[in-house]
Amino acid sequence: MNIDTIDMEDRGTELLALARLVAFALESAKSLDAEVVEFCLDKALRAVLDQIDEPSRMMLTSSDITLMNRSALC
Repeated sequence: MNIDTIDMEDRGTELLALARLVAFALESAKSLDAEVVEFCLDKALRAVLDQIDEPSRMMLTSSDITLMNRSALC
């Protein structure tokens, strides 16, 4: 395994962690009825998910997918 492969795996893992964090924050904003925050976090989540490569998407768990689906992305 070369350095580039390791860096890409780390990048994918970090982006997945960031997506989970943003999705959780988005759910919190919805429950607080913070519409502007909700709008911005939705845009941020879409941007993070766009950056995740296909091999990294395979690491998504069913609870990740459920959380992200509640955010009206799919």
